[in-house]
Amino acid sequence: MKKHGAWQMAATLVREESTFIYAKPAPFLTDPFFTRSVSSAVIATLSDSDYQSKIAADPDFPKFHRLLEMAQKNLKLLADAGIPYGLGTDSGIPGRFPGFFEEREMELMVDAGLTPTQVITAATKRGGEFLQASDLGTLEPGKWADLIVLGANPMANIRNMRSIEAVYIAGKKVSP
Repeated sequence: MKKHGAWQMAATLVREESTFIYAKPAPFLTDPFFTRSVSSAVIATLSDSDYQSKIAADPDFPKFHRLLEMAQKNLKLLADAGIPYGLGTDSGIPGRFPGFFEEREMELMVDAGLTPTQVITAATKRGGEFLQASDLGTLEPGKWADLIVLGANPMANIRNMRSIEAVYIAGKKVSP
């Protein structure tokens, strides 16, 4: 991959997690960071014991957790080998929630052994590099300015990415 300049657009760790996390009440079902962006019907479905039983009944269910562990190990190996990577989630299909799953992907990347700096760079600068879009990915004069202002340092704890105080799109402040 390194020899040919191939990228890993990331490990999509949340894709792996979403194959098993709904077999019991997912820890984030009561998390305001999650619940503010989904309907009560979604929460009800994901909390339903019949739905959870259906997920757990998949004949391949026992393998799913190991797939996440393998994906995390592979991501760490690629990062340590210098293979370029970015953040990706495969979110948007049922059970994978845009916005929340990007933040969750960051947590799983740190759990895989990457530093918060590596993860934030993958989500920002590396995305611009991958797209060969020199006006994206970093905050510099003359570049497109989509950014979030946080109330806590994500370098100290990646979950501080949730401490959103302001959002700017194209340089204009919008409601978070």
